[in-house]
Amino acid sequence: MATKIFVDAGHGGPDPGAVANGVIEQYVNLNVANELARLLRMGGYEVMQYRTTPTENVLSDKNADLRNRAMMANNWGADYFISIHTNSSLNPSANGFEAYVYRLGTRAAELAQSIVDTFVEQLGSKDNGVRQANFAVLRRTRMPATLLELGYLTNPTEALNLNSPAWQKAAAKAIYDGIYRFVKP
Repeated sequence: MATKIFVDAGHGGPDPGAVANGVIEQYVNLNVANELARLLRMGGYEVMQYRTTPTENVLSDKNADLRNRAMMANNWGADYFISIHTNSSLNPSANGFEAYVYRLGTRAAELAQSIVDTFVEQLGSKDNGVRQANFAVLRRTRMPATLLELGYLTNPTEALNLNSPAWQKAAAKAIYDGIYRFVKP
């Protein structure tokens, strides 16, 4: 039986996420998530996505929407949960890739570290490591879950990358390779 991976494109619908330097987070997240899901399917994984369009499945109440994302993954019986995001900061020089998990020292943290290592190696991003956070999609999921921050929209250089279709494909490939290194289909 194939490994089941739930791919969550963060934000969407009425919640655009971060907006800076002419880039809107929800669209970057969606493009990378769709490409990641395509690669995972080609690689033999079973995949469910929360949304494949800007508004699909997105609830107008943000808390209900976050609960719904976790509930869908739990009900489907996902083996792993990957949430795709882009970061922002009041400091325009902030940059790099990082992953969040609910608890450090867990299988989720090991998966996140594999993705961080691969992403940094392939795309040359600054390594901001694996961090612990109490995010709803990490707290409410019953499987190893990680939330990835691909880079900072508020950093002019990273914003150019994040908005580039070629870079988005490379980012999805790096995430896929990090997953594959950790868990075979």
